[in-house]
Amino acid sequence: MPHLHTQPHGHDMTISAWIMRRQDGEVKALVHRHRKLNIWLQPGGHIEHTENPWQALAHELREETGYELSQLRVLQALPAVEGCIHDVMHPAPVAVNTHSPYPGHFHSDLVMAMITDEDPVGEPGPGESRELAWMSPDEFAALDGAEHDAVQIMTMIARNVVGAWSEVPATAFTLDDAPEPLTETVQNPESVGETPALQDANLRRPRTDKSGSDGGAEPSATSSTDDGVNESSQPQ
Repeated sequence: MPHLHTQPHGHDMTISAWIMRRQDGEVKALVHRHRKLNIWLQPGGHIEHTENPWQALAHELREETGYELSQLRVLQALPAVEGCIHDVMHPAPVAVNTHSPYPGHFHSDLVMAMITDEDPVGEPGPGESRELAWMSPDEFAALDGAEHDAVQIMTMIARNVVGAWSEVPATAFTLDDAPEPLTETVQNPESVGETPALQDANLRRPRTDKSGSDGGAEPSATSSTDDGVNESSQPQ
């Protein structure tokens, strides 16, 4: 897709995945020849303004490789956070980097490590590269014009991550958006009660009267800050 930020020195957020597979006694990764850059890289793409990173990766993998999330497992070093009610939790990337694909433009990439033992159920979509291959780190490094840093990341995953990190089904992470109540809470903080921890923090917060001194007088519940915003209505 086109760059989301086209101004000079613009930064786009991207997400990519090294899909690994054990073949012939070796760990190999799925790479494709990038249509615009004309070099072999892992699949991935831009995170659009209307999607979260996990949604972006799901559609990029489907379009560029034919893989569905149901065929893949995410390599994770630590257990996933559980019990959140407002946050949609995504798997942790194996690396995060910022690079410049073109002069004056930058991509900050969330690099995921995944593994499979299946062939993709689909094929690359219209307009996507049809050149895909499974390569070992040595095969990848031996390519003419191999991108140095991509070789380093792929080699690290093959040698240090596969077999050492937990393999979590990719479908364990939802493709849903974050629930709406979080937005309602921020916009209408009085509509929900404060948590005990927040109440305790508010009790211990220094209070001042209108003169700015730490007086003993109890401040009004409707006292305003200097900018005229009701202090009691500010989300903490």
